[in-house]
Amino acid sequence: MPPAAQLTAAVTAWIAIWWLAEPVNTAVTSLLPLVLFPLAGVAPLRSISGEYGNEIVFLFLGGFFFGKTIERWGLHRRIALRLVLWLGTDPARTVLGFMLATAFISMWISNTATAVMMTPVAVAVSLAADRGENFNKSLLLGVGYACSIGGLATTIGTPTNAIFLSYVQQKMGITVSFGQWLLFGFPFALILLLACWGILLWIFPLKKTGHSEAATQSHHLTHGIIREQLAALGPVTVPERRLMWLFGSVILAWISGSLIWYRWVPNCTDTVVALIGAIGLFLMPAGKASSVETSTGKASEPATTLLDWKTAVTIPWGVIIFFGGGLALAKCFDLSGLAGWMGQEMQGLGTLPYALILLSVLAAVVALSEVASNIATASMMMPVLAALAASIGADPIGMMMCATMAASFGFGLPIATAPNTIVFSAGYLRTRDMAKAGFLLDVVAIVLLMGFAYLLL
Repeated sequence: MPPAAQLTAAVTAWIAIWWLAEPVNTAVTSLLPLVLFPLAGVAPLRSISGEYGNEIVFLFLGGFFFGKTIERWGLHRRIALRLVLWLGTDPARTVLGFMLATAFISMWISNTATAVMMTPVAVAVSLAADRGENFNKSLLLGVGYACSIGGLATTIGTPTNAIFLSYVQQKMGITVSFGQWLLFGFPFALILLLACWGILLWIFPLKKTGHSEAATQSHHLTHGIIREQLAALGPVTVPERRLMWLFGSVILAWISGSLIWYRWVPNCTDTVVALIGAIGLFLMPAGKASSVETSTGKASEPATTLLDWKTAVTIPWGVIIFFGGGLALAKCFDLSGLAGWMGQEMQGLGTLPYALILLSVLAAVVALSEVASNIATASMMMPVLAALAASIGADPIGMMMCATMAASFGFGLPIATAPNTIVFSAGYLRTRDMAKAGFLLDVVAIVLLMGFAYLLL
């Protein structure tokens, strides 16, 4: 191993241990590449710091601004409650309704924010409906898992997706657009969500409600709670309508751009579209709004535009730093020769069937994501998998994309993801409840992902 590669491996071990043990916040750990790699002589500071301003970082920045605006006006809550109400209040359909609503919201805003928003509603429904312990477990686990699954559907759904997008763009010159990702990610997320629903109903079977008086009363209670939540939101406001139009236009531009008009507009990408839309949030008047959503409820002061800087600065900046640190780590794998050395060492794997190699990779990624940050897992695996694919003559894009999605699984332990932790903290779940459903879901997700990879990649 070249000396620079040895130093990179040592620095990577240091950063990985801090990401796992968290002696400081993970965002602080993500600043270590700016210090350690230049001092070790692996790469100059100018080269390392550029990764923290990668264009994919700004794609996520635009997504965070839209997510914060959606939260500000309560639009995510209205959409979720409407969808749950539309799907009905039969116990199984209630669970499905919450999962679909949660996954849809999680496609556009932070998984953590989605879990924070949906968990209290789920708890209120479970308390009022009084449908038994299994219903409470299915509902809360469904909400937590749907947060992670929904993030798989879009490029801005979770930061791990952006790790992959940035790496293949920089190292391979391949741009994966919003529409291209959606063609793979959305159907996979939808099928995985339905599989998750089936697993939860199988492990925690729900009582048949039938048409008894108690069942009817429970139906009305659940229906009433959701209607009360909607009534508290009031009618659709002018800012909500304008936000729907603006965000809908951005999504349409993302989907149609890679298929039609990006080729006619020089240098236009998904990131440019996201930033145009984000700037529009600061320019578009909010209209006749008398109040805005705050962490403590409703504030009486009127808002002049859909998003102001006071609200914008509350986006999760730590995630952006974390993301930049992961990109810097991946870059040094290549610059130091560590990725190439690892690729040479892995050439012996070429004698194994590709399916077995992919299965081993996905199992390792999922196991690591159960105890480590998803972003950290994806960051460390991208250069390793690129080298592995090159050494065995396989398609690196398919292997890396599958590993990226697998890094978002982590359904088995409360510490694996923030949504898992949030629903677990509600007090209705035990660790073995989550492990029983989550580890089975991990296995099903891996098998399903391998099937999708063979069909579509």
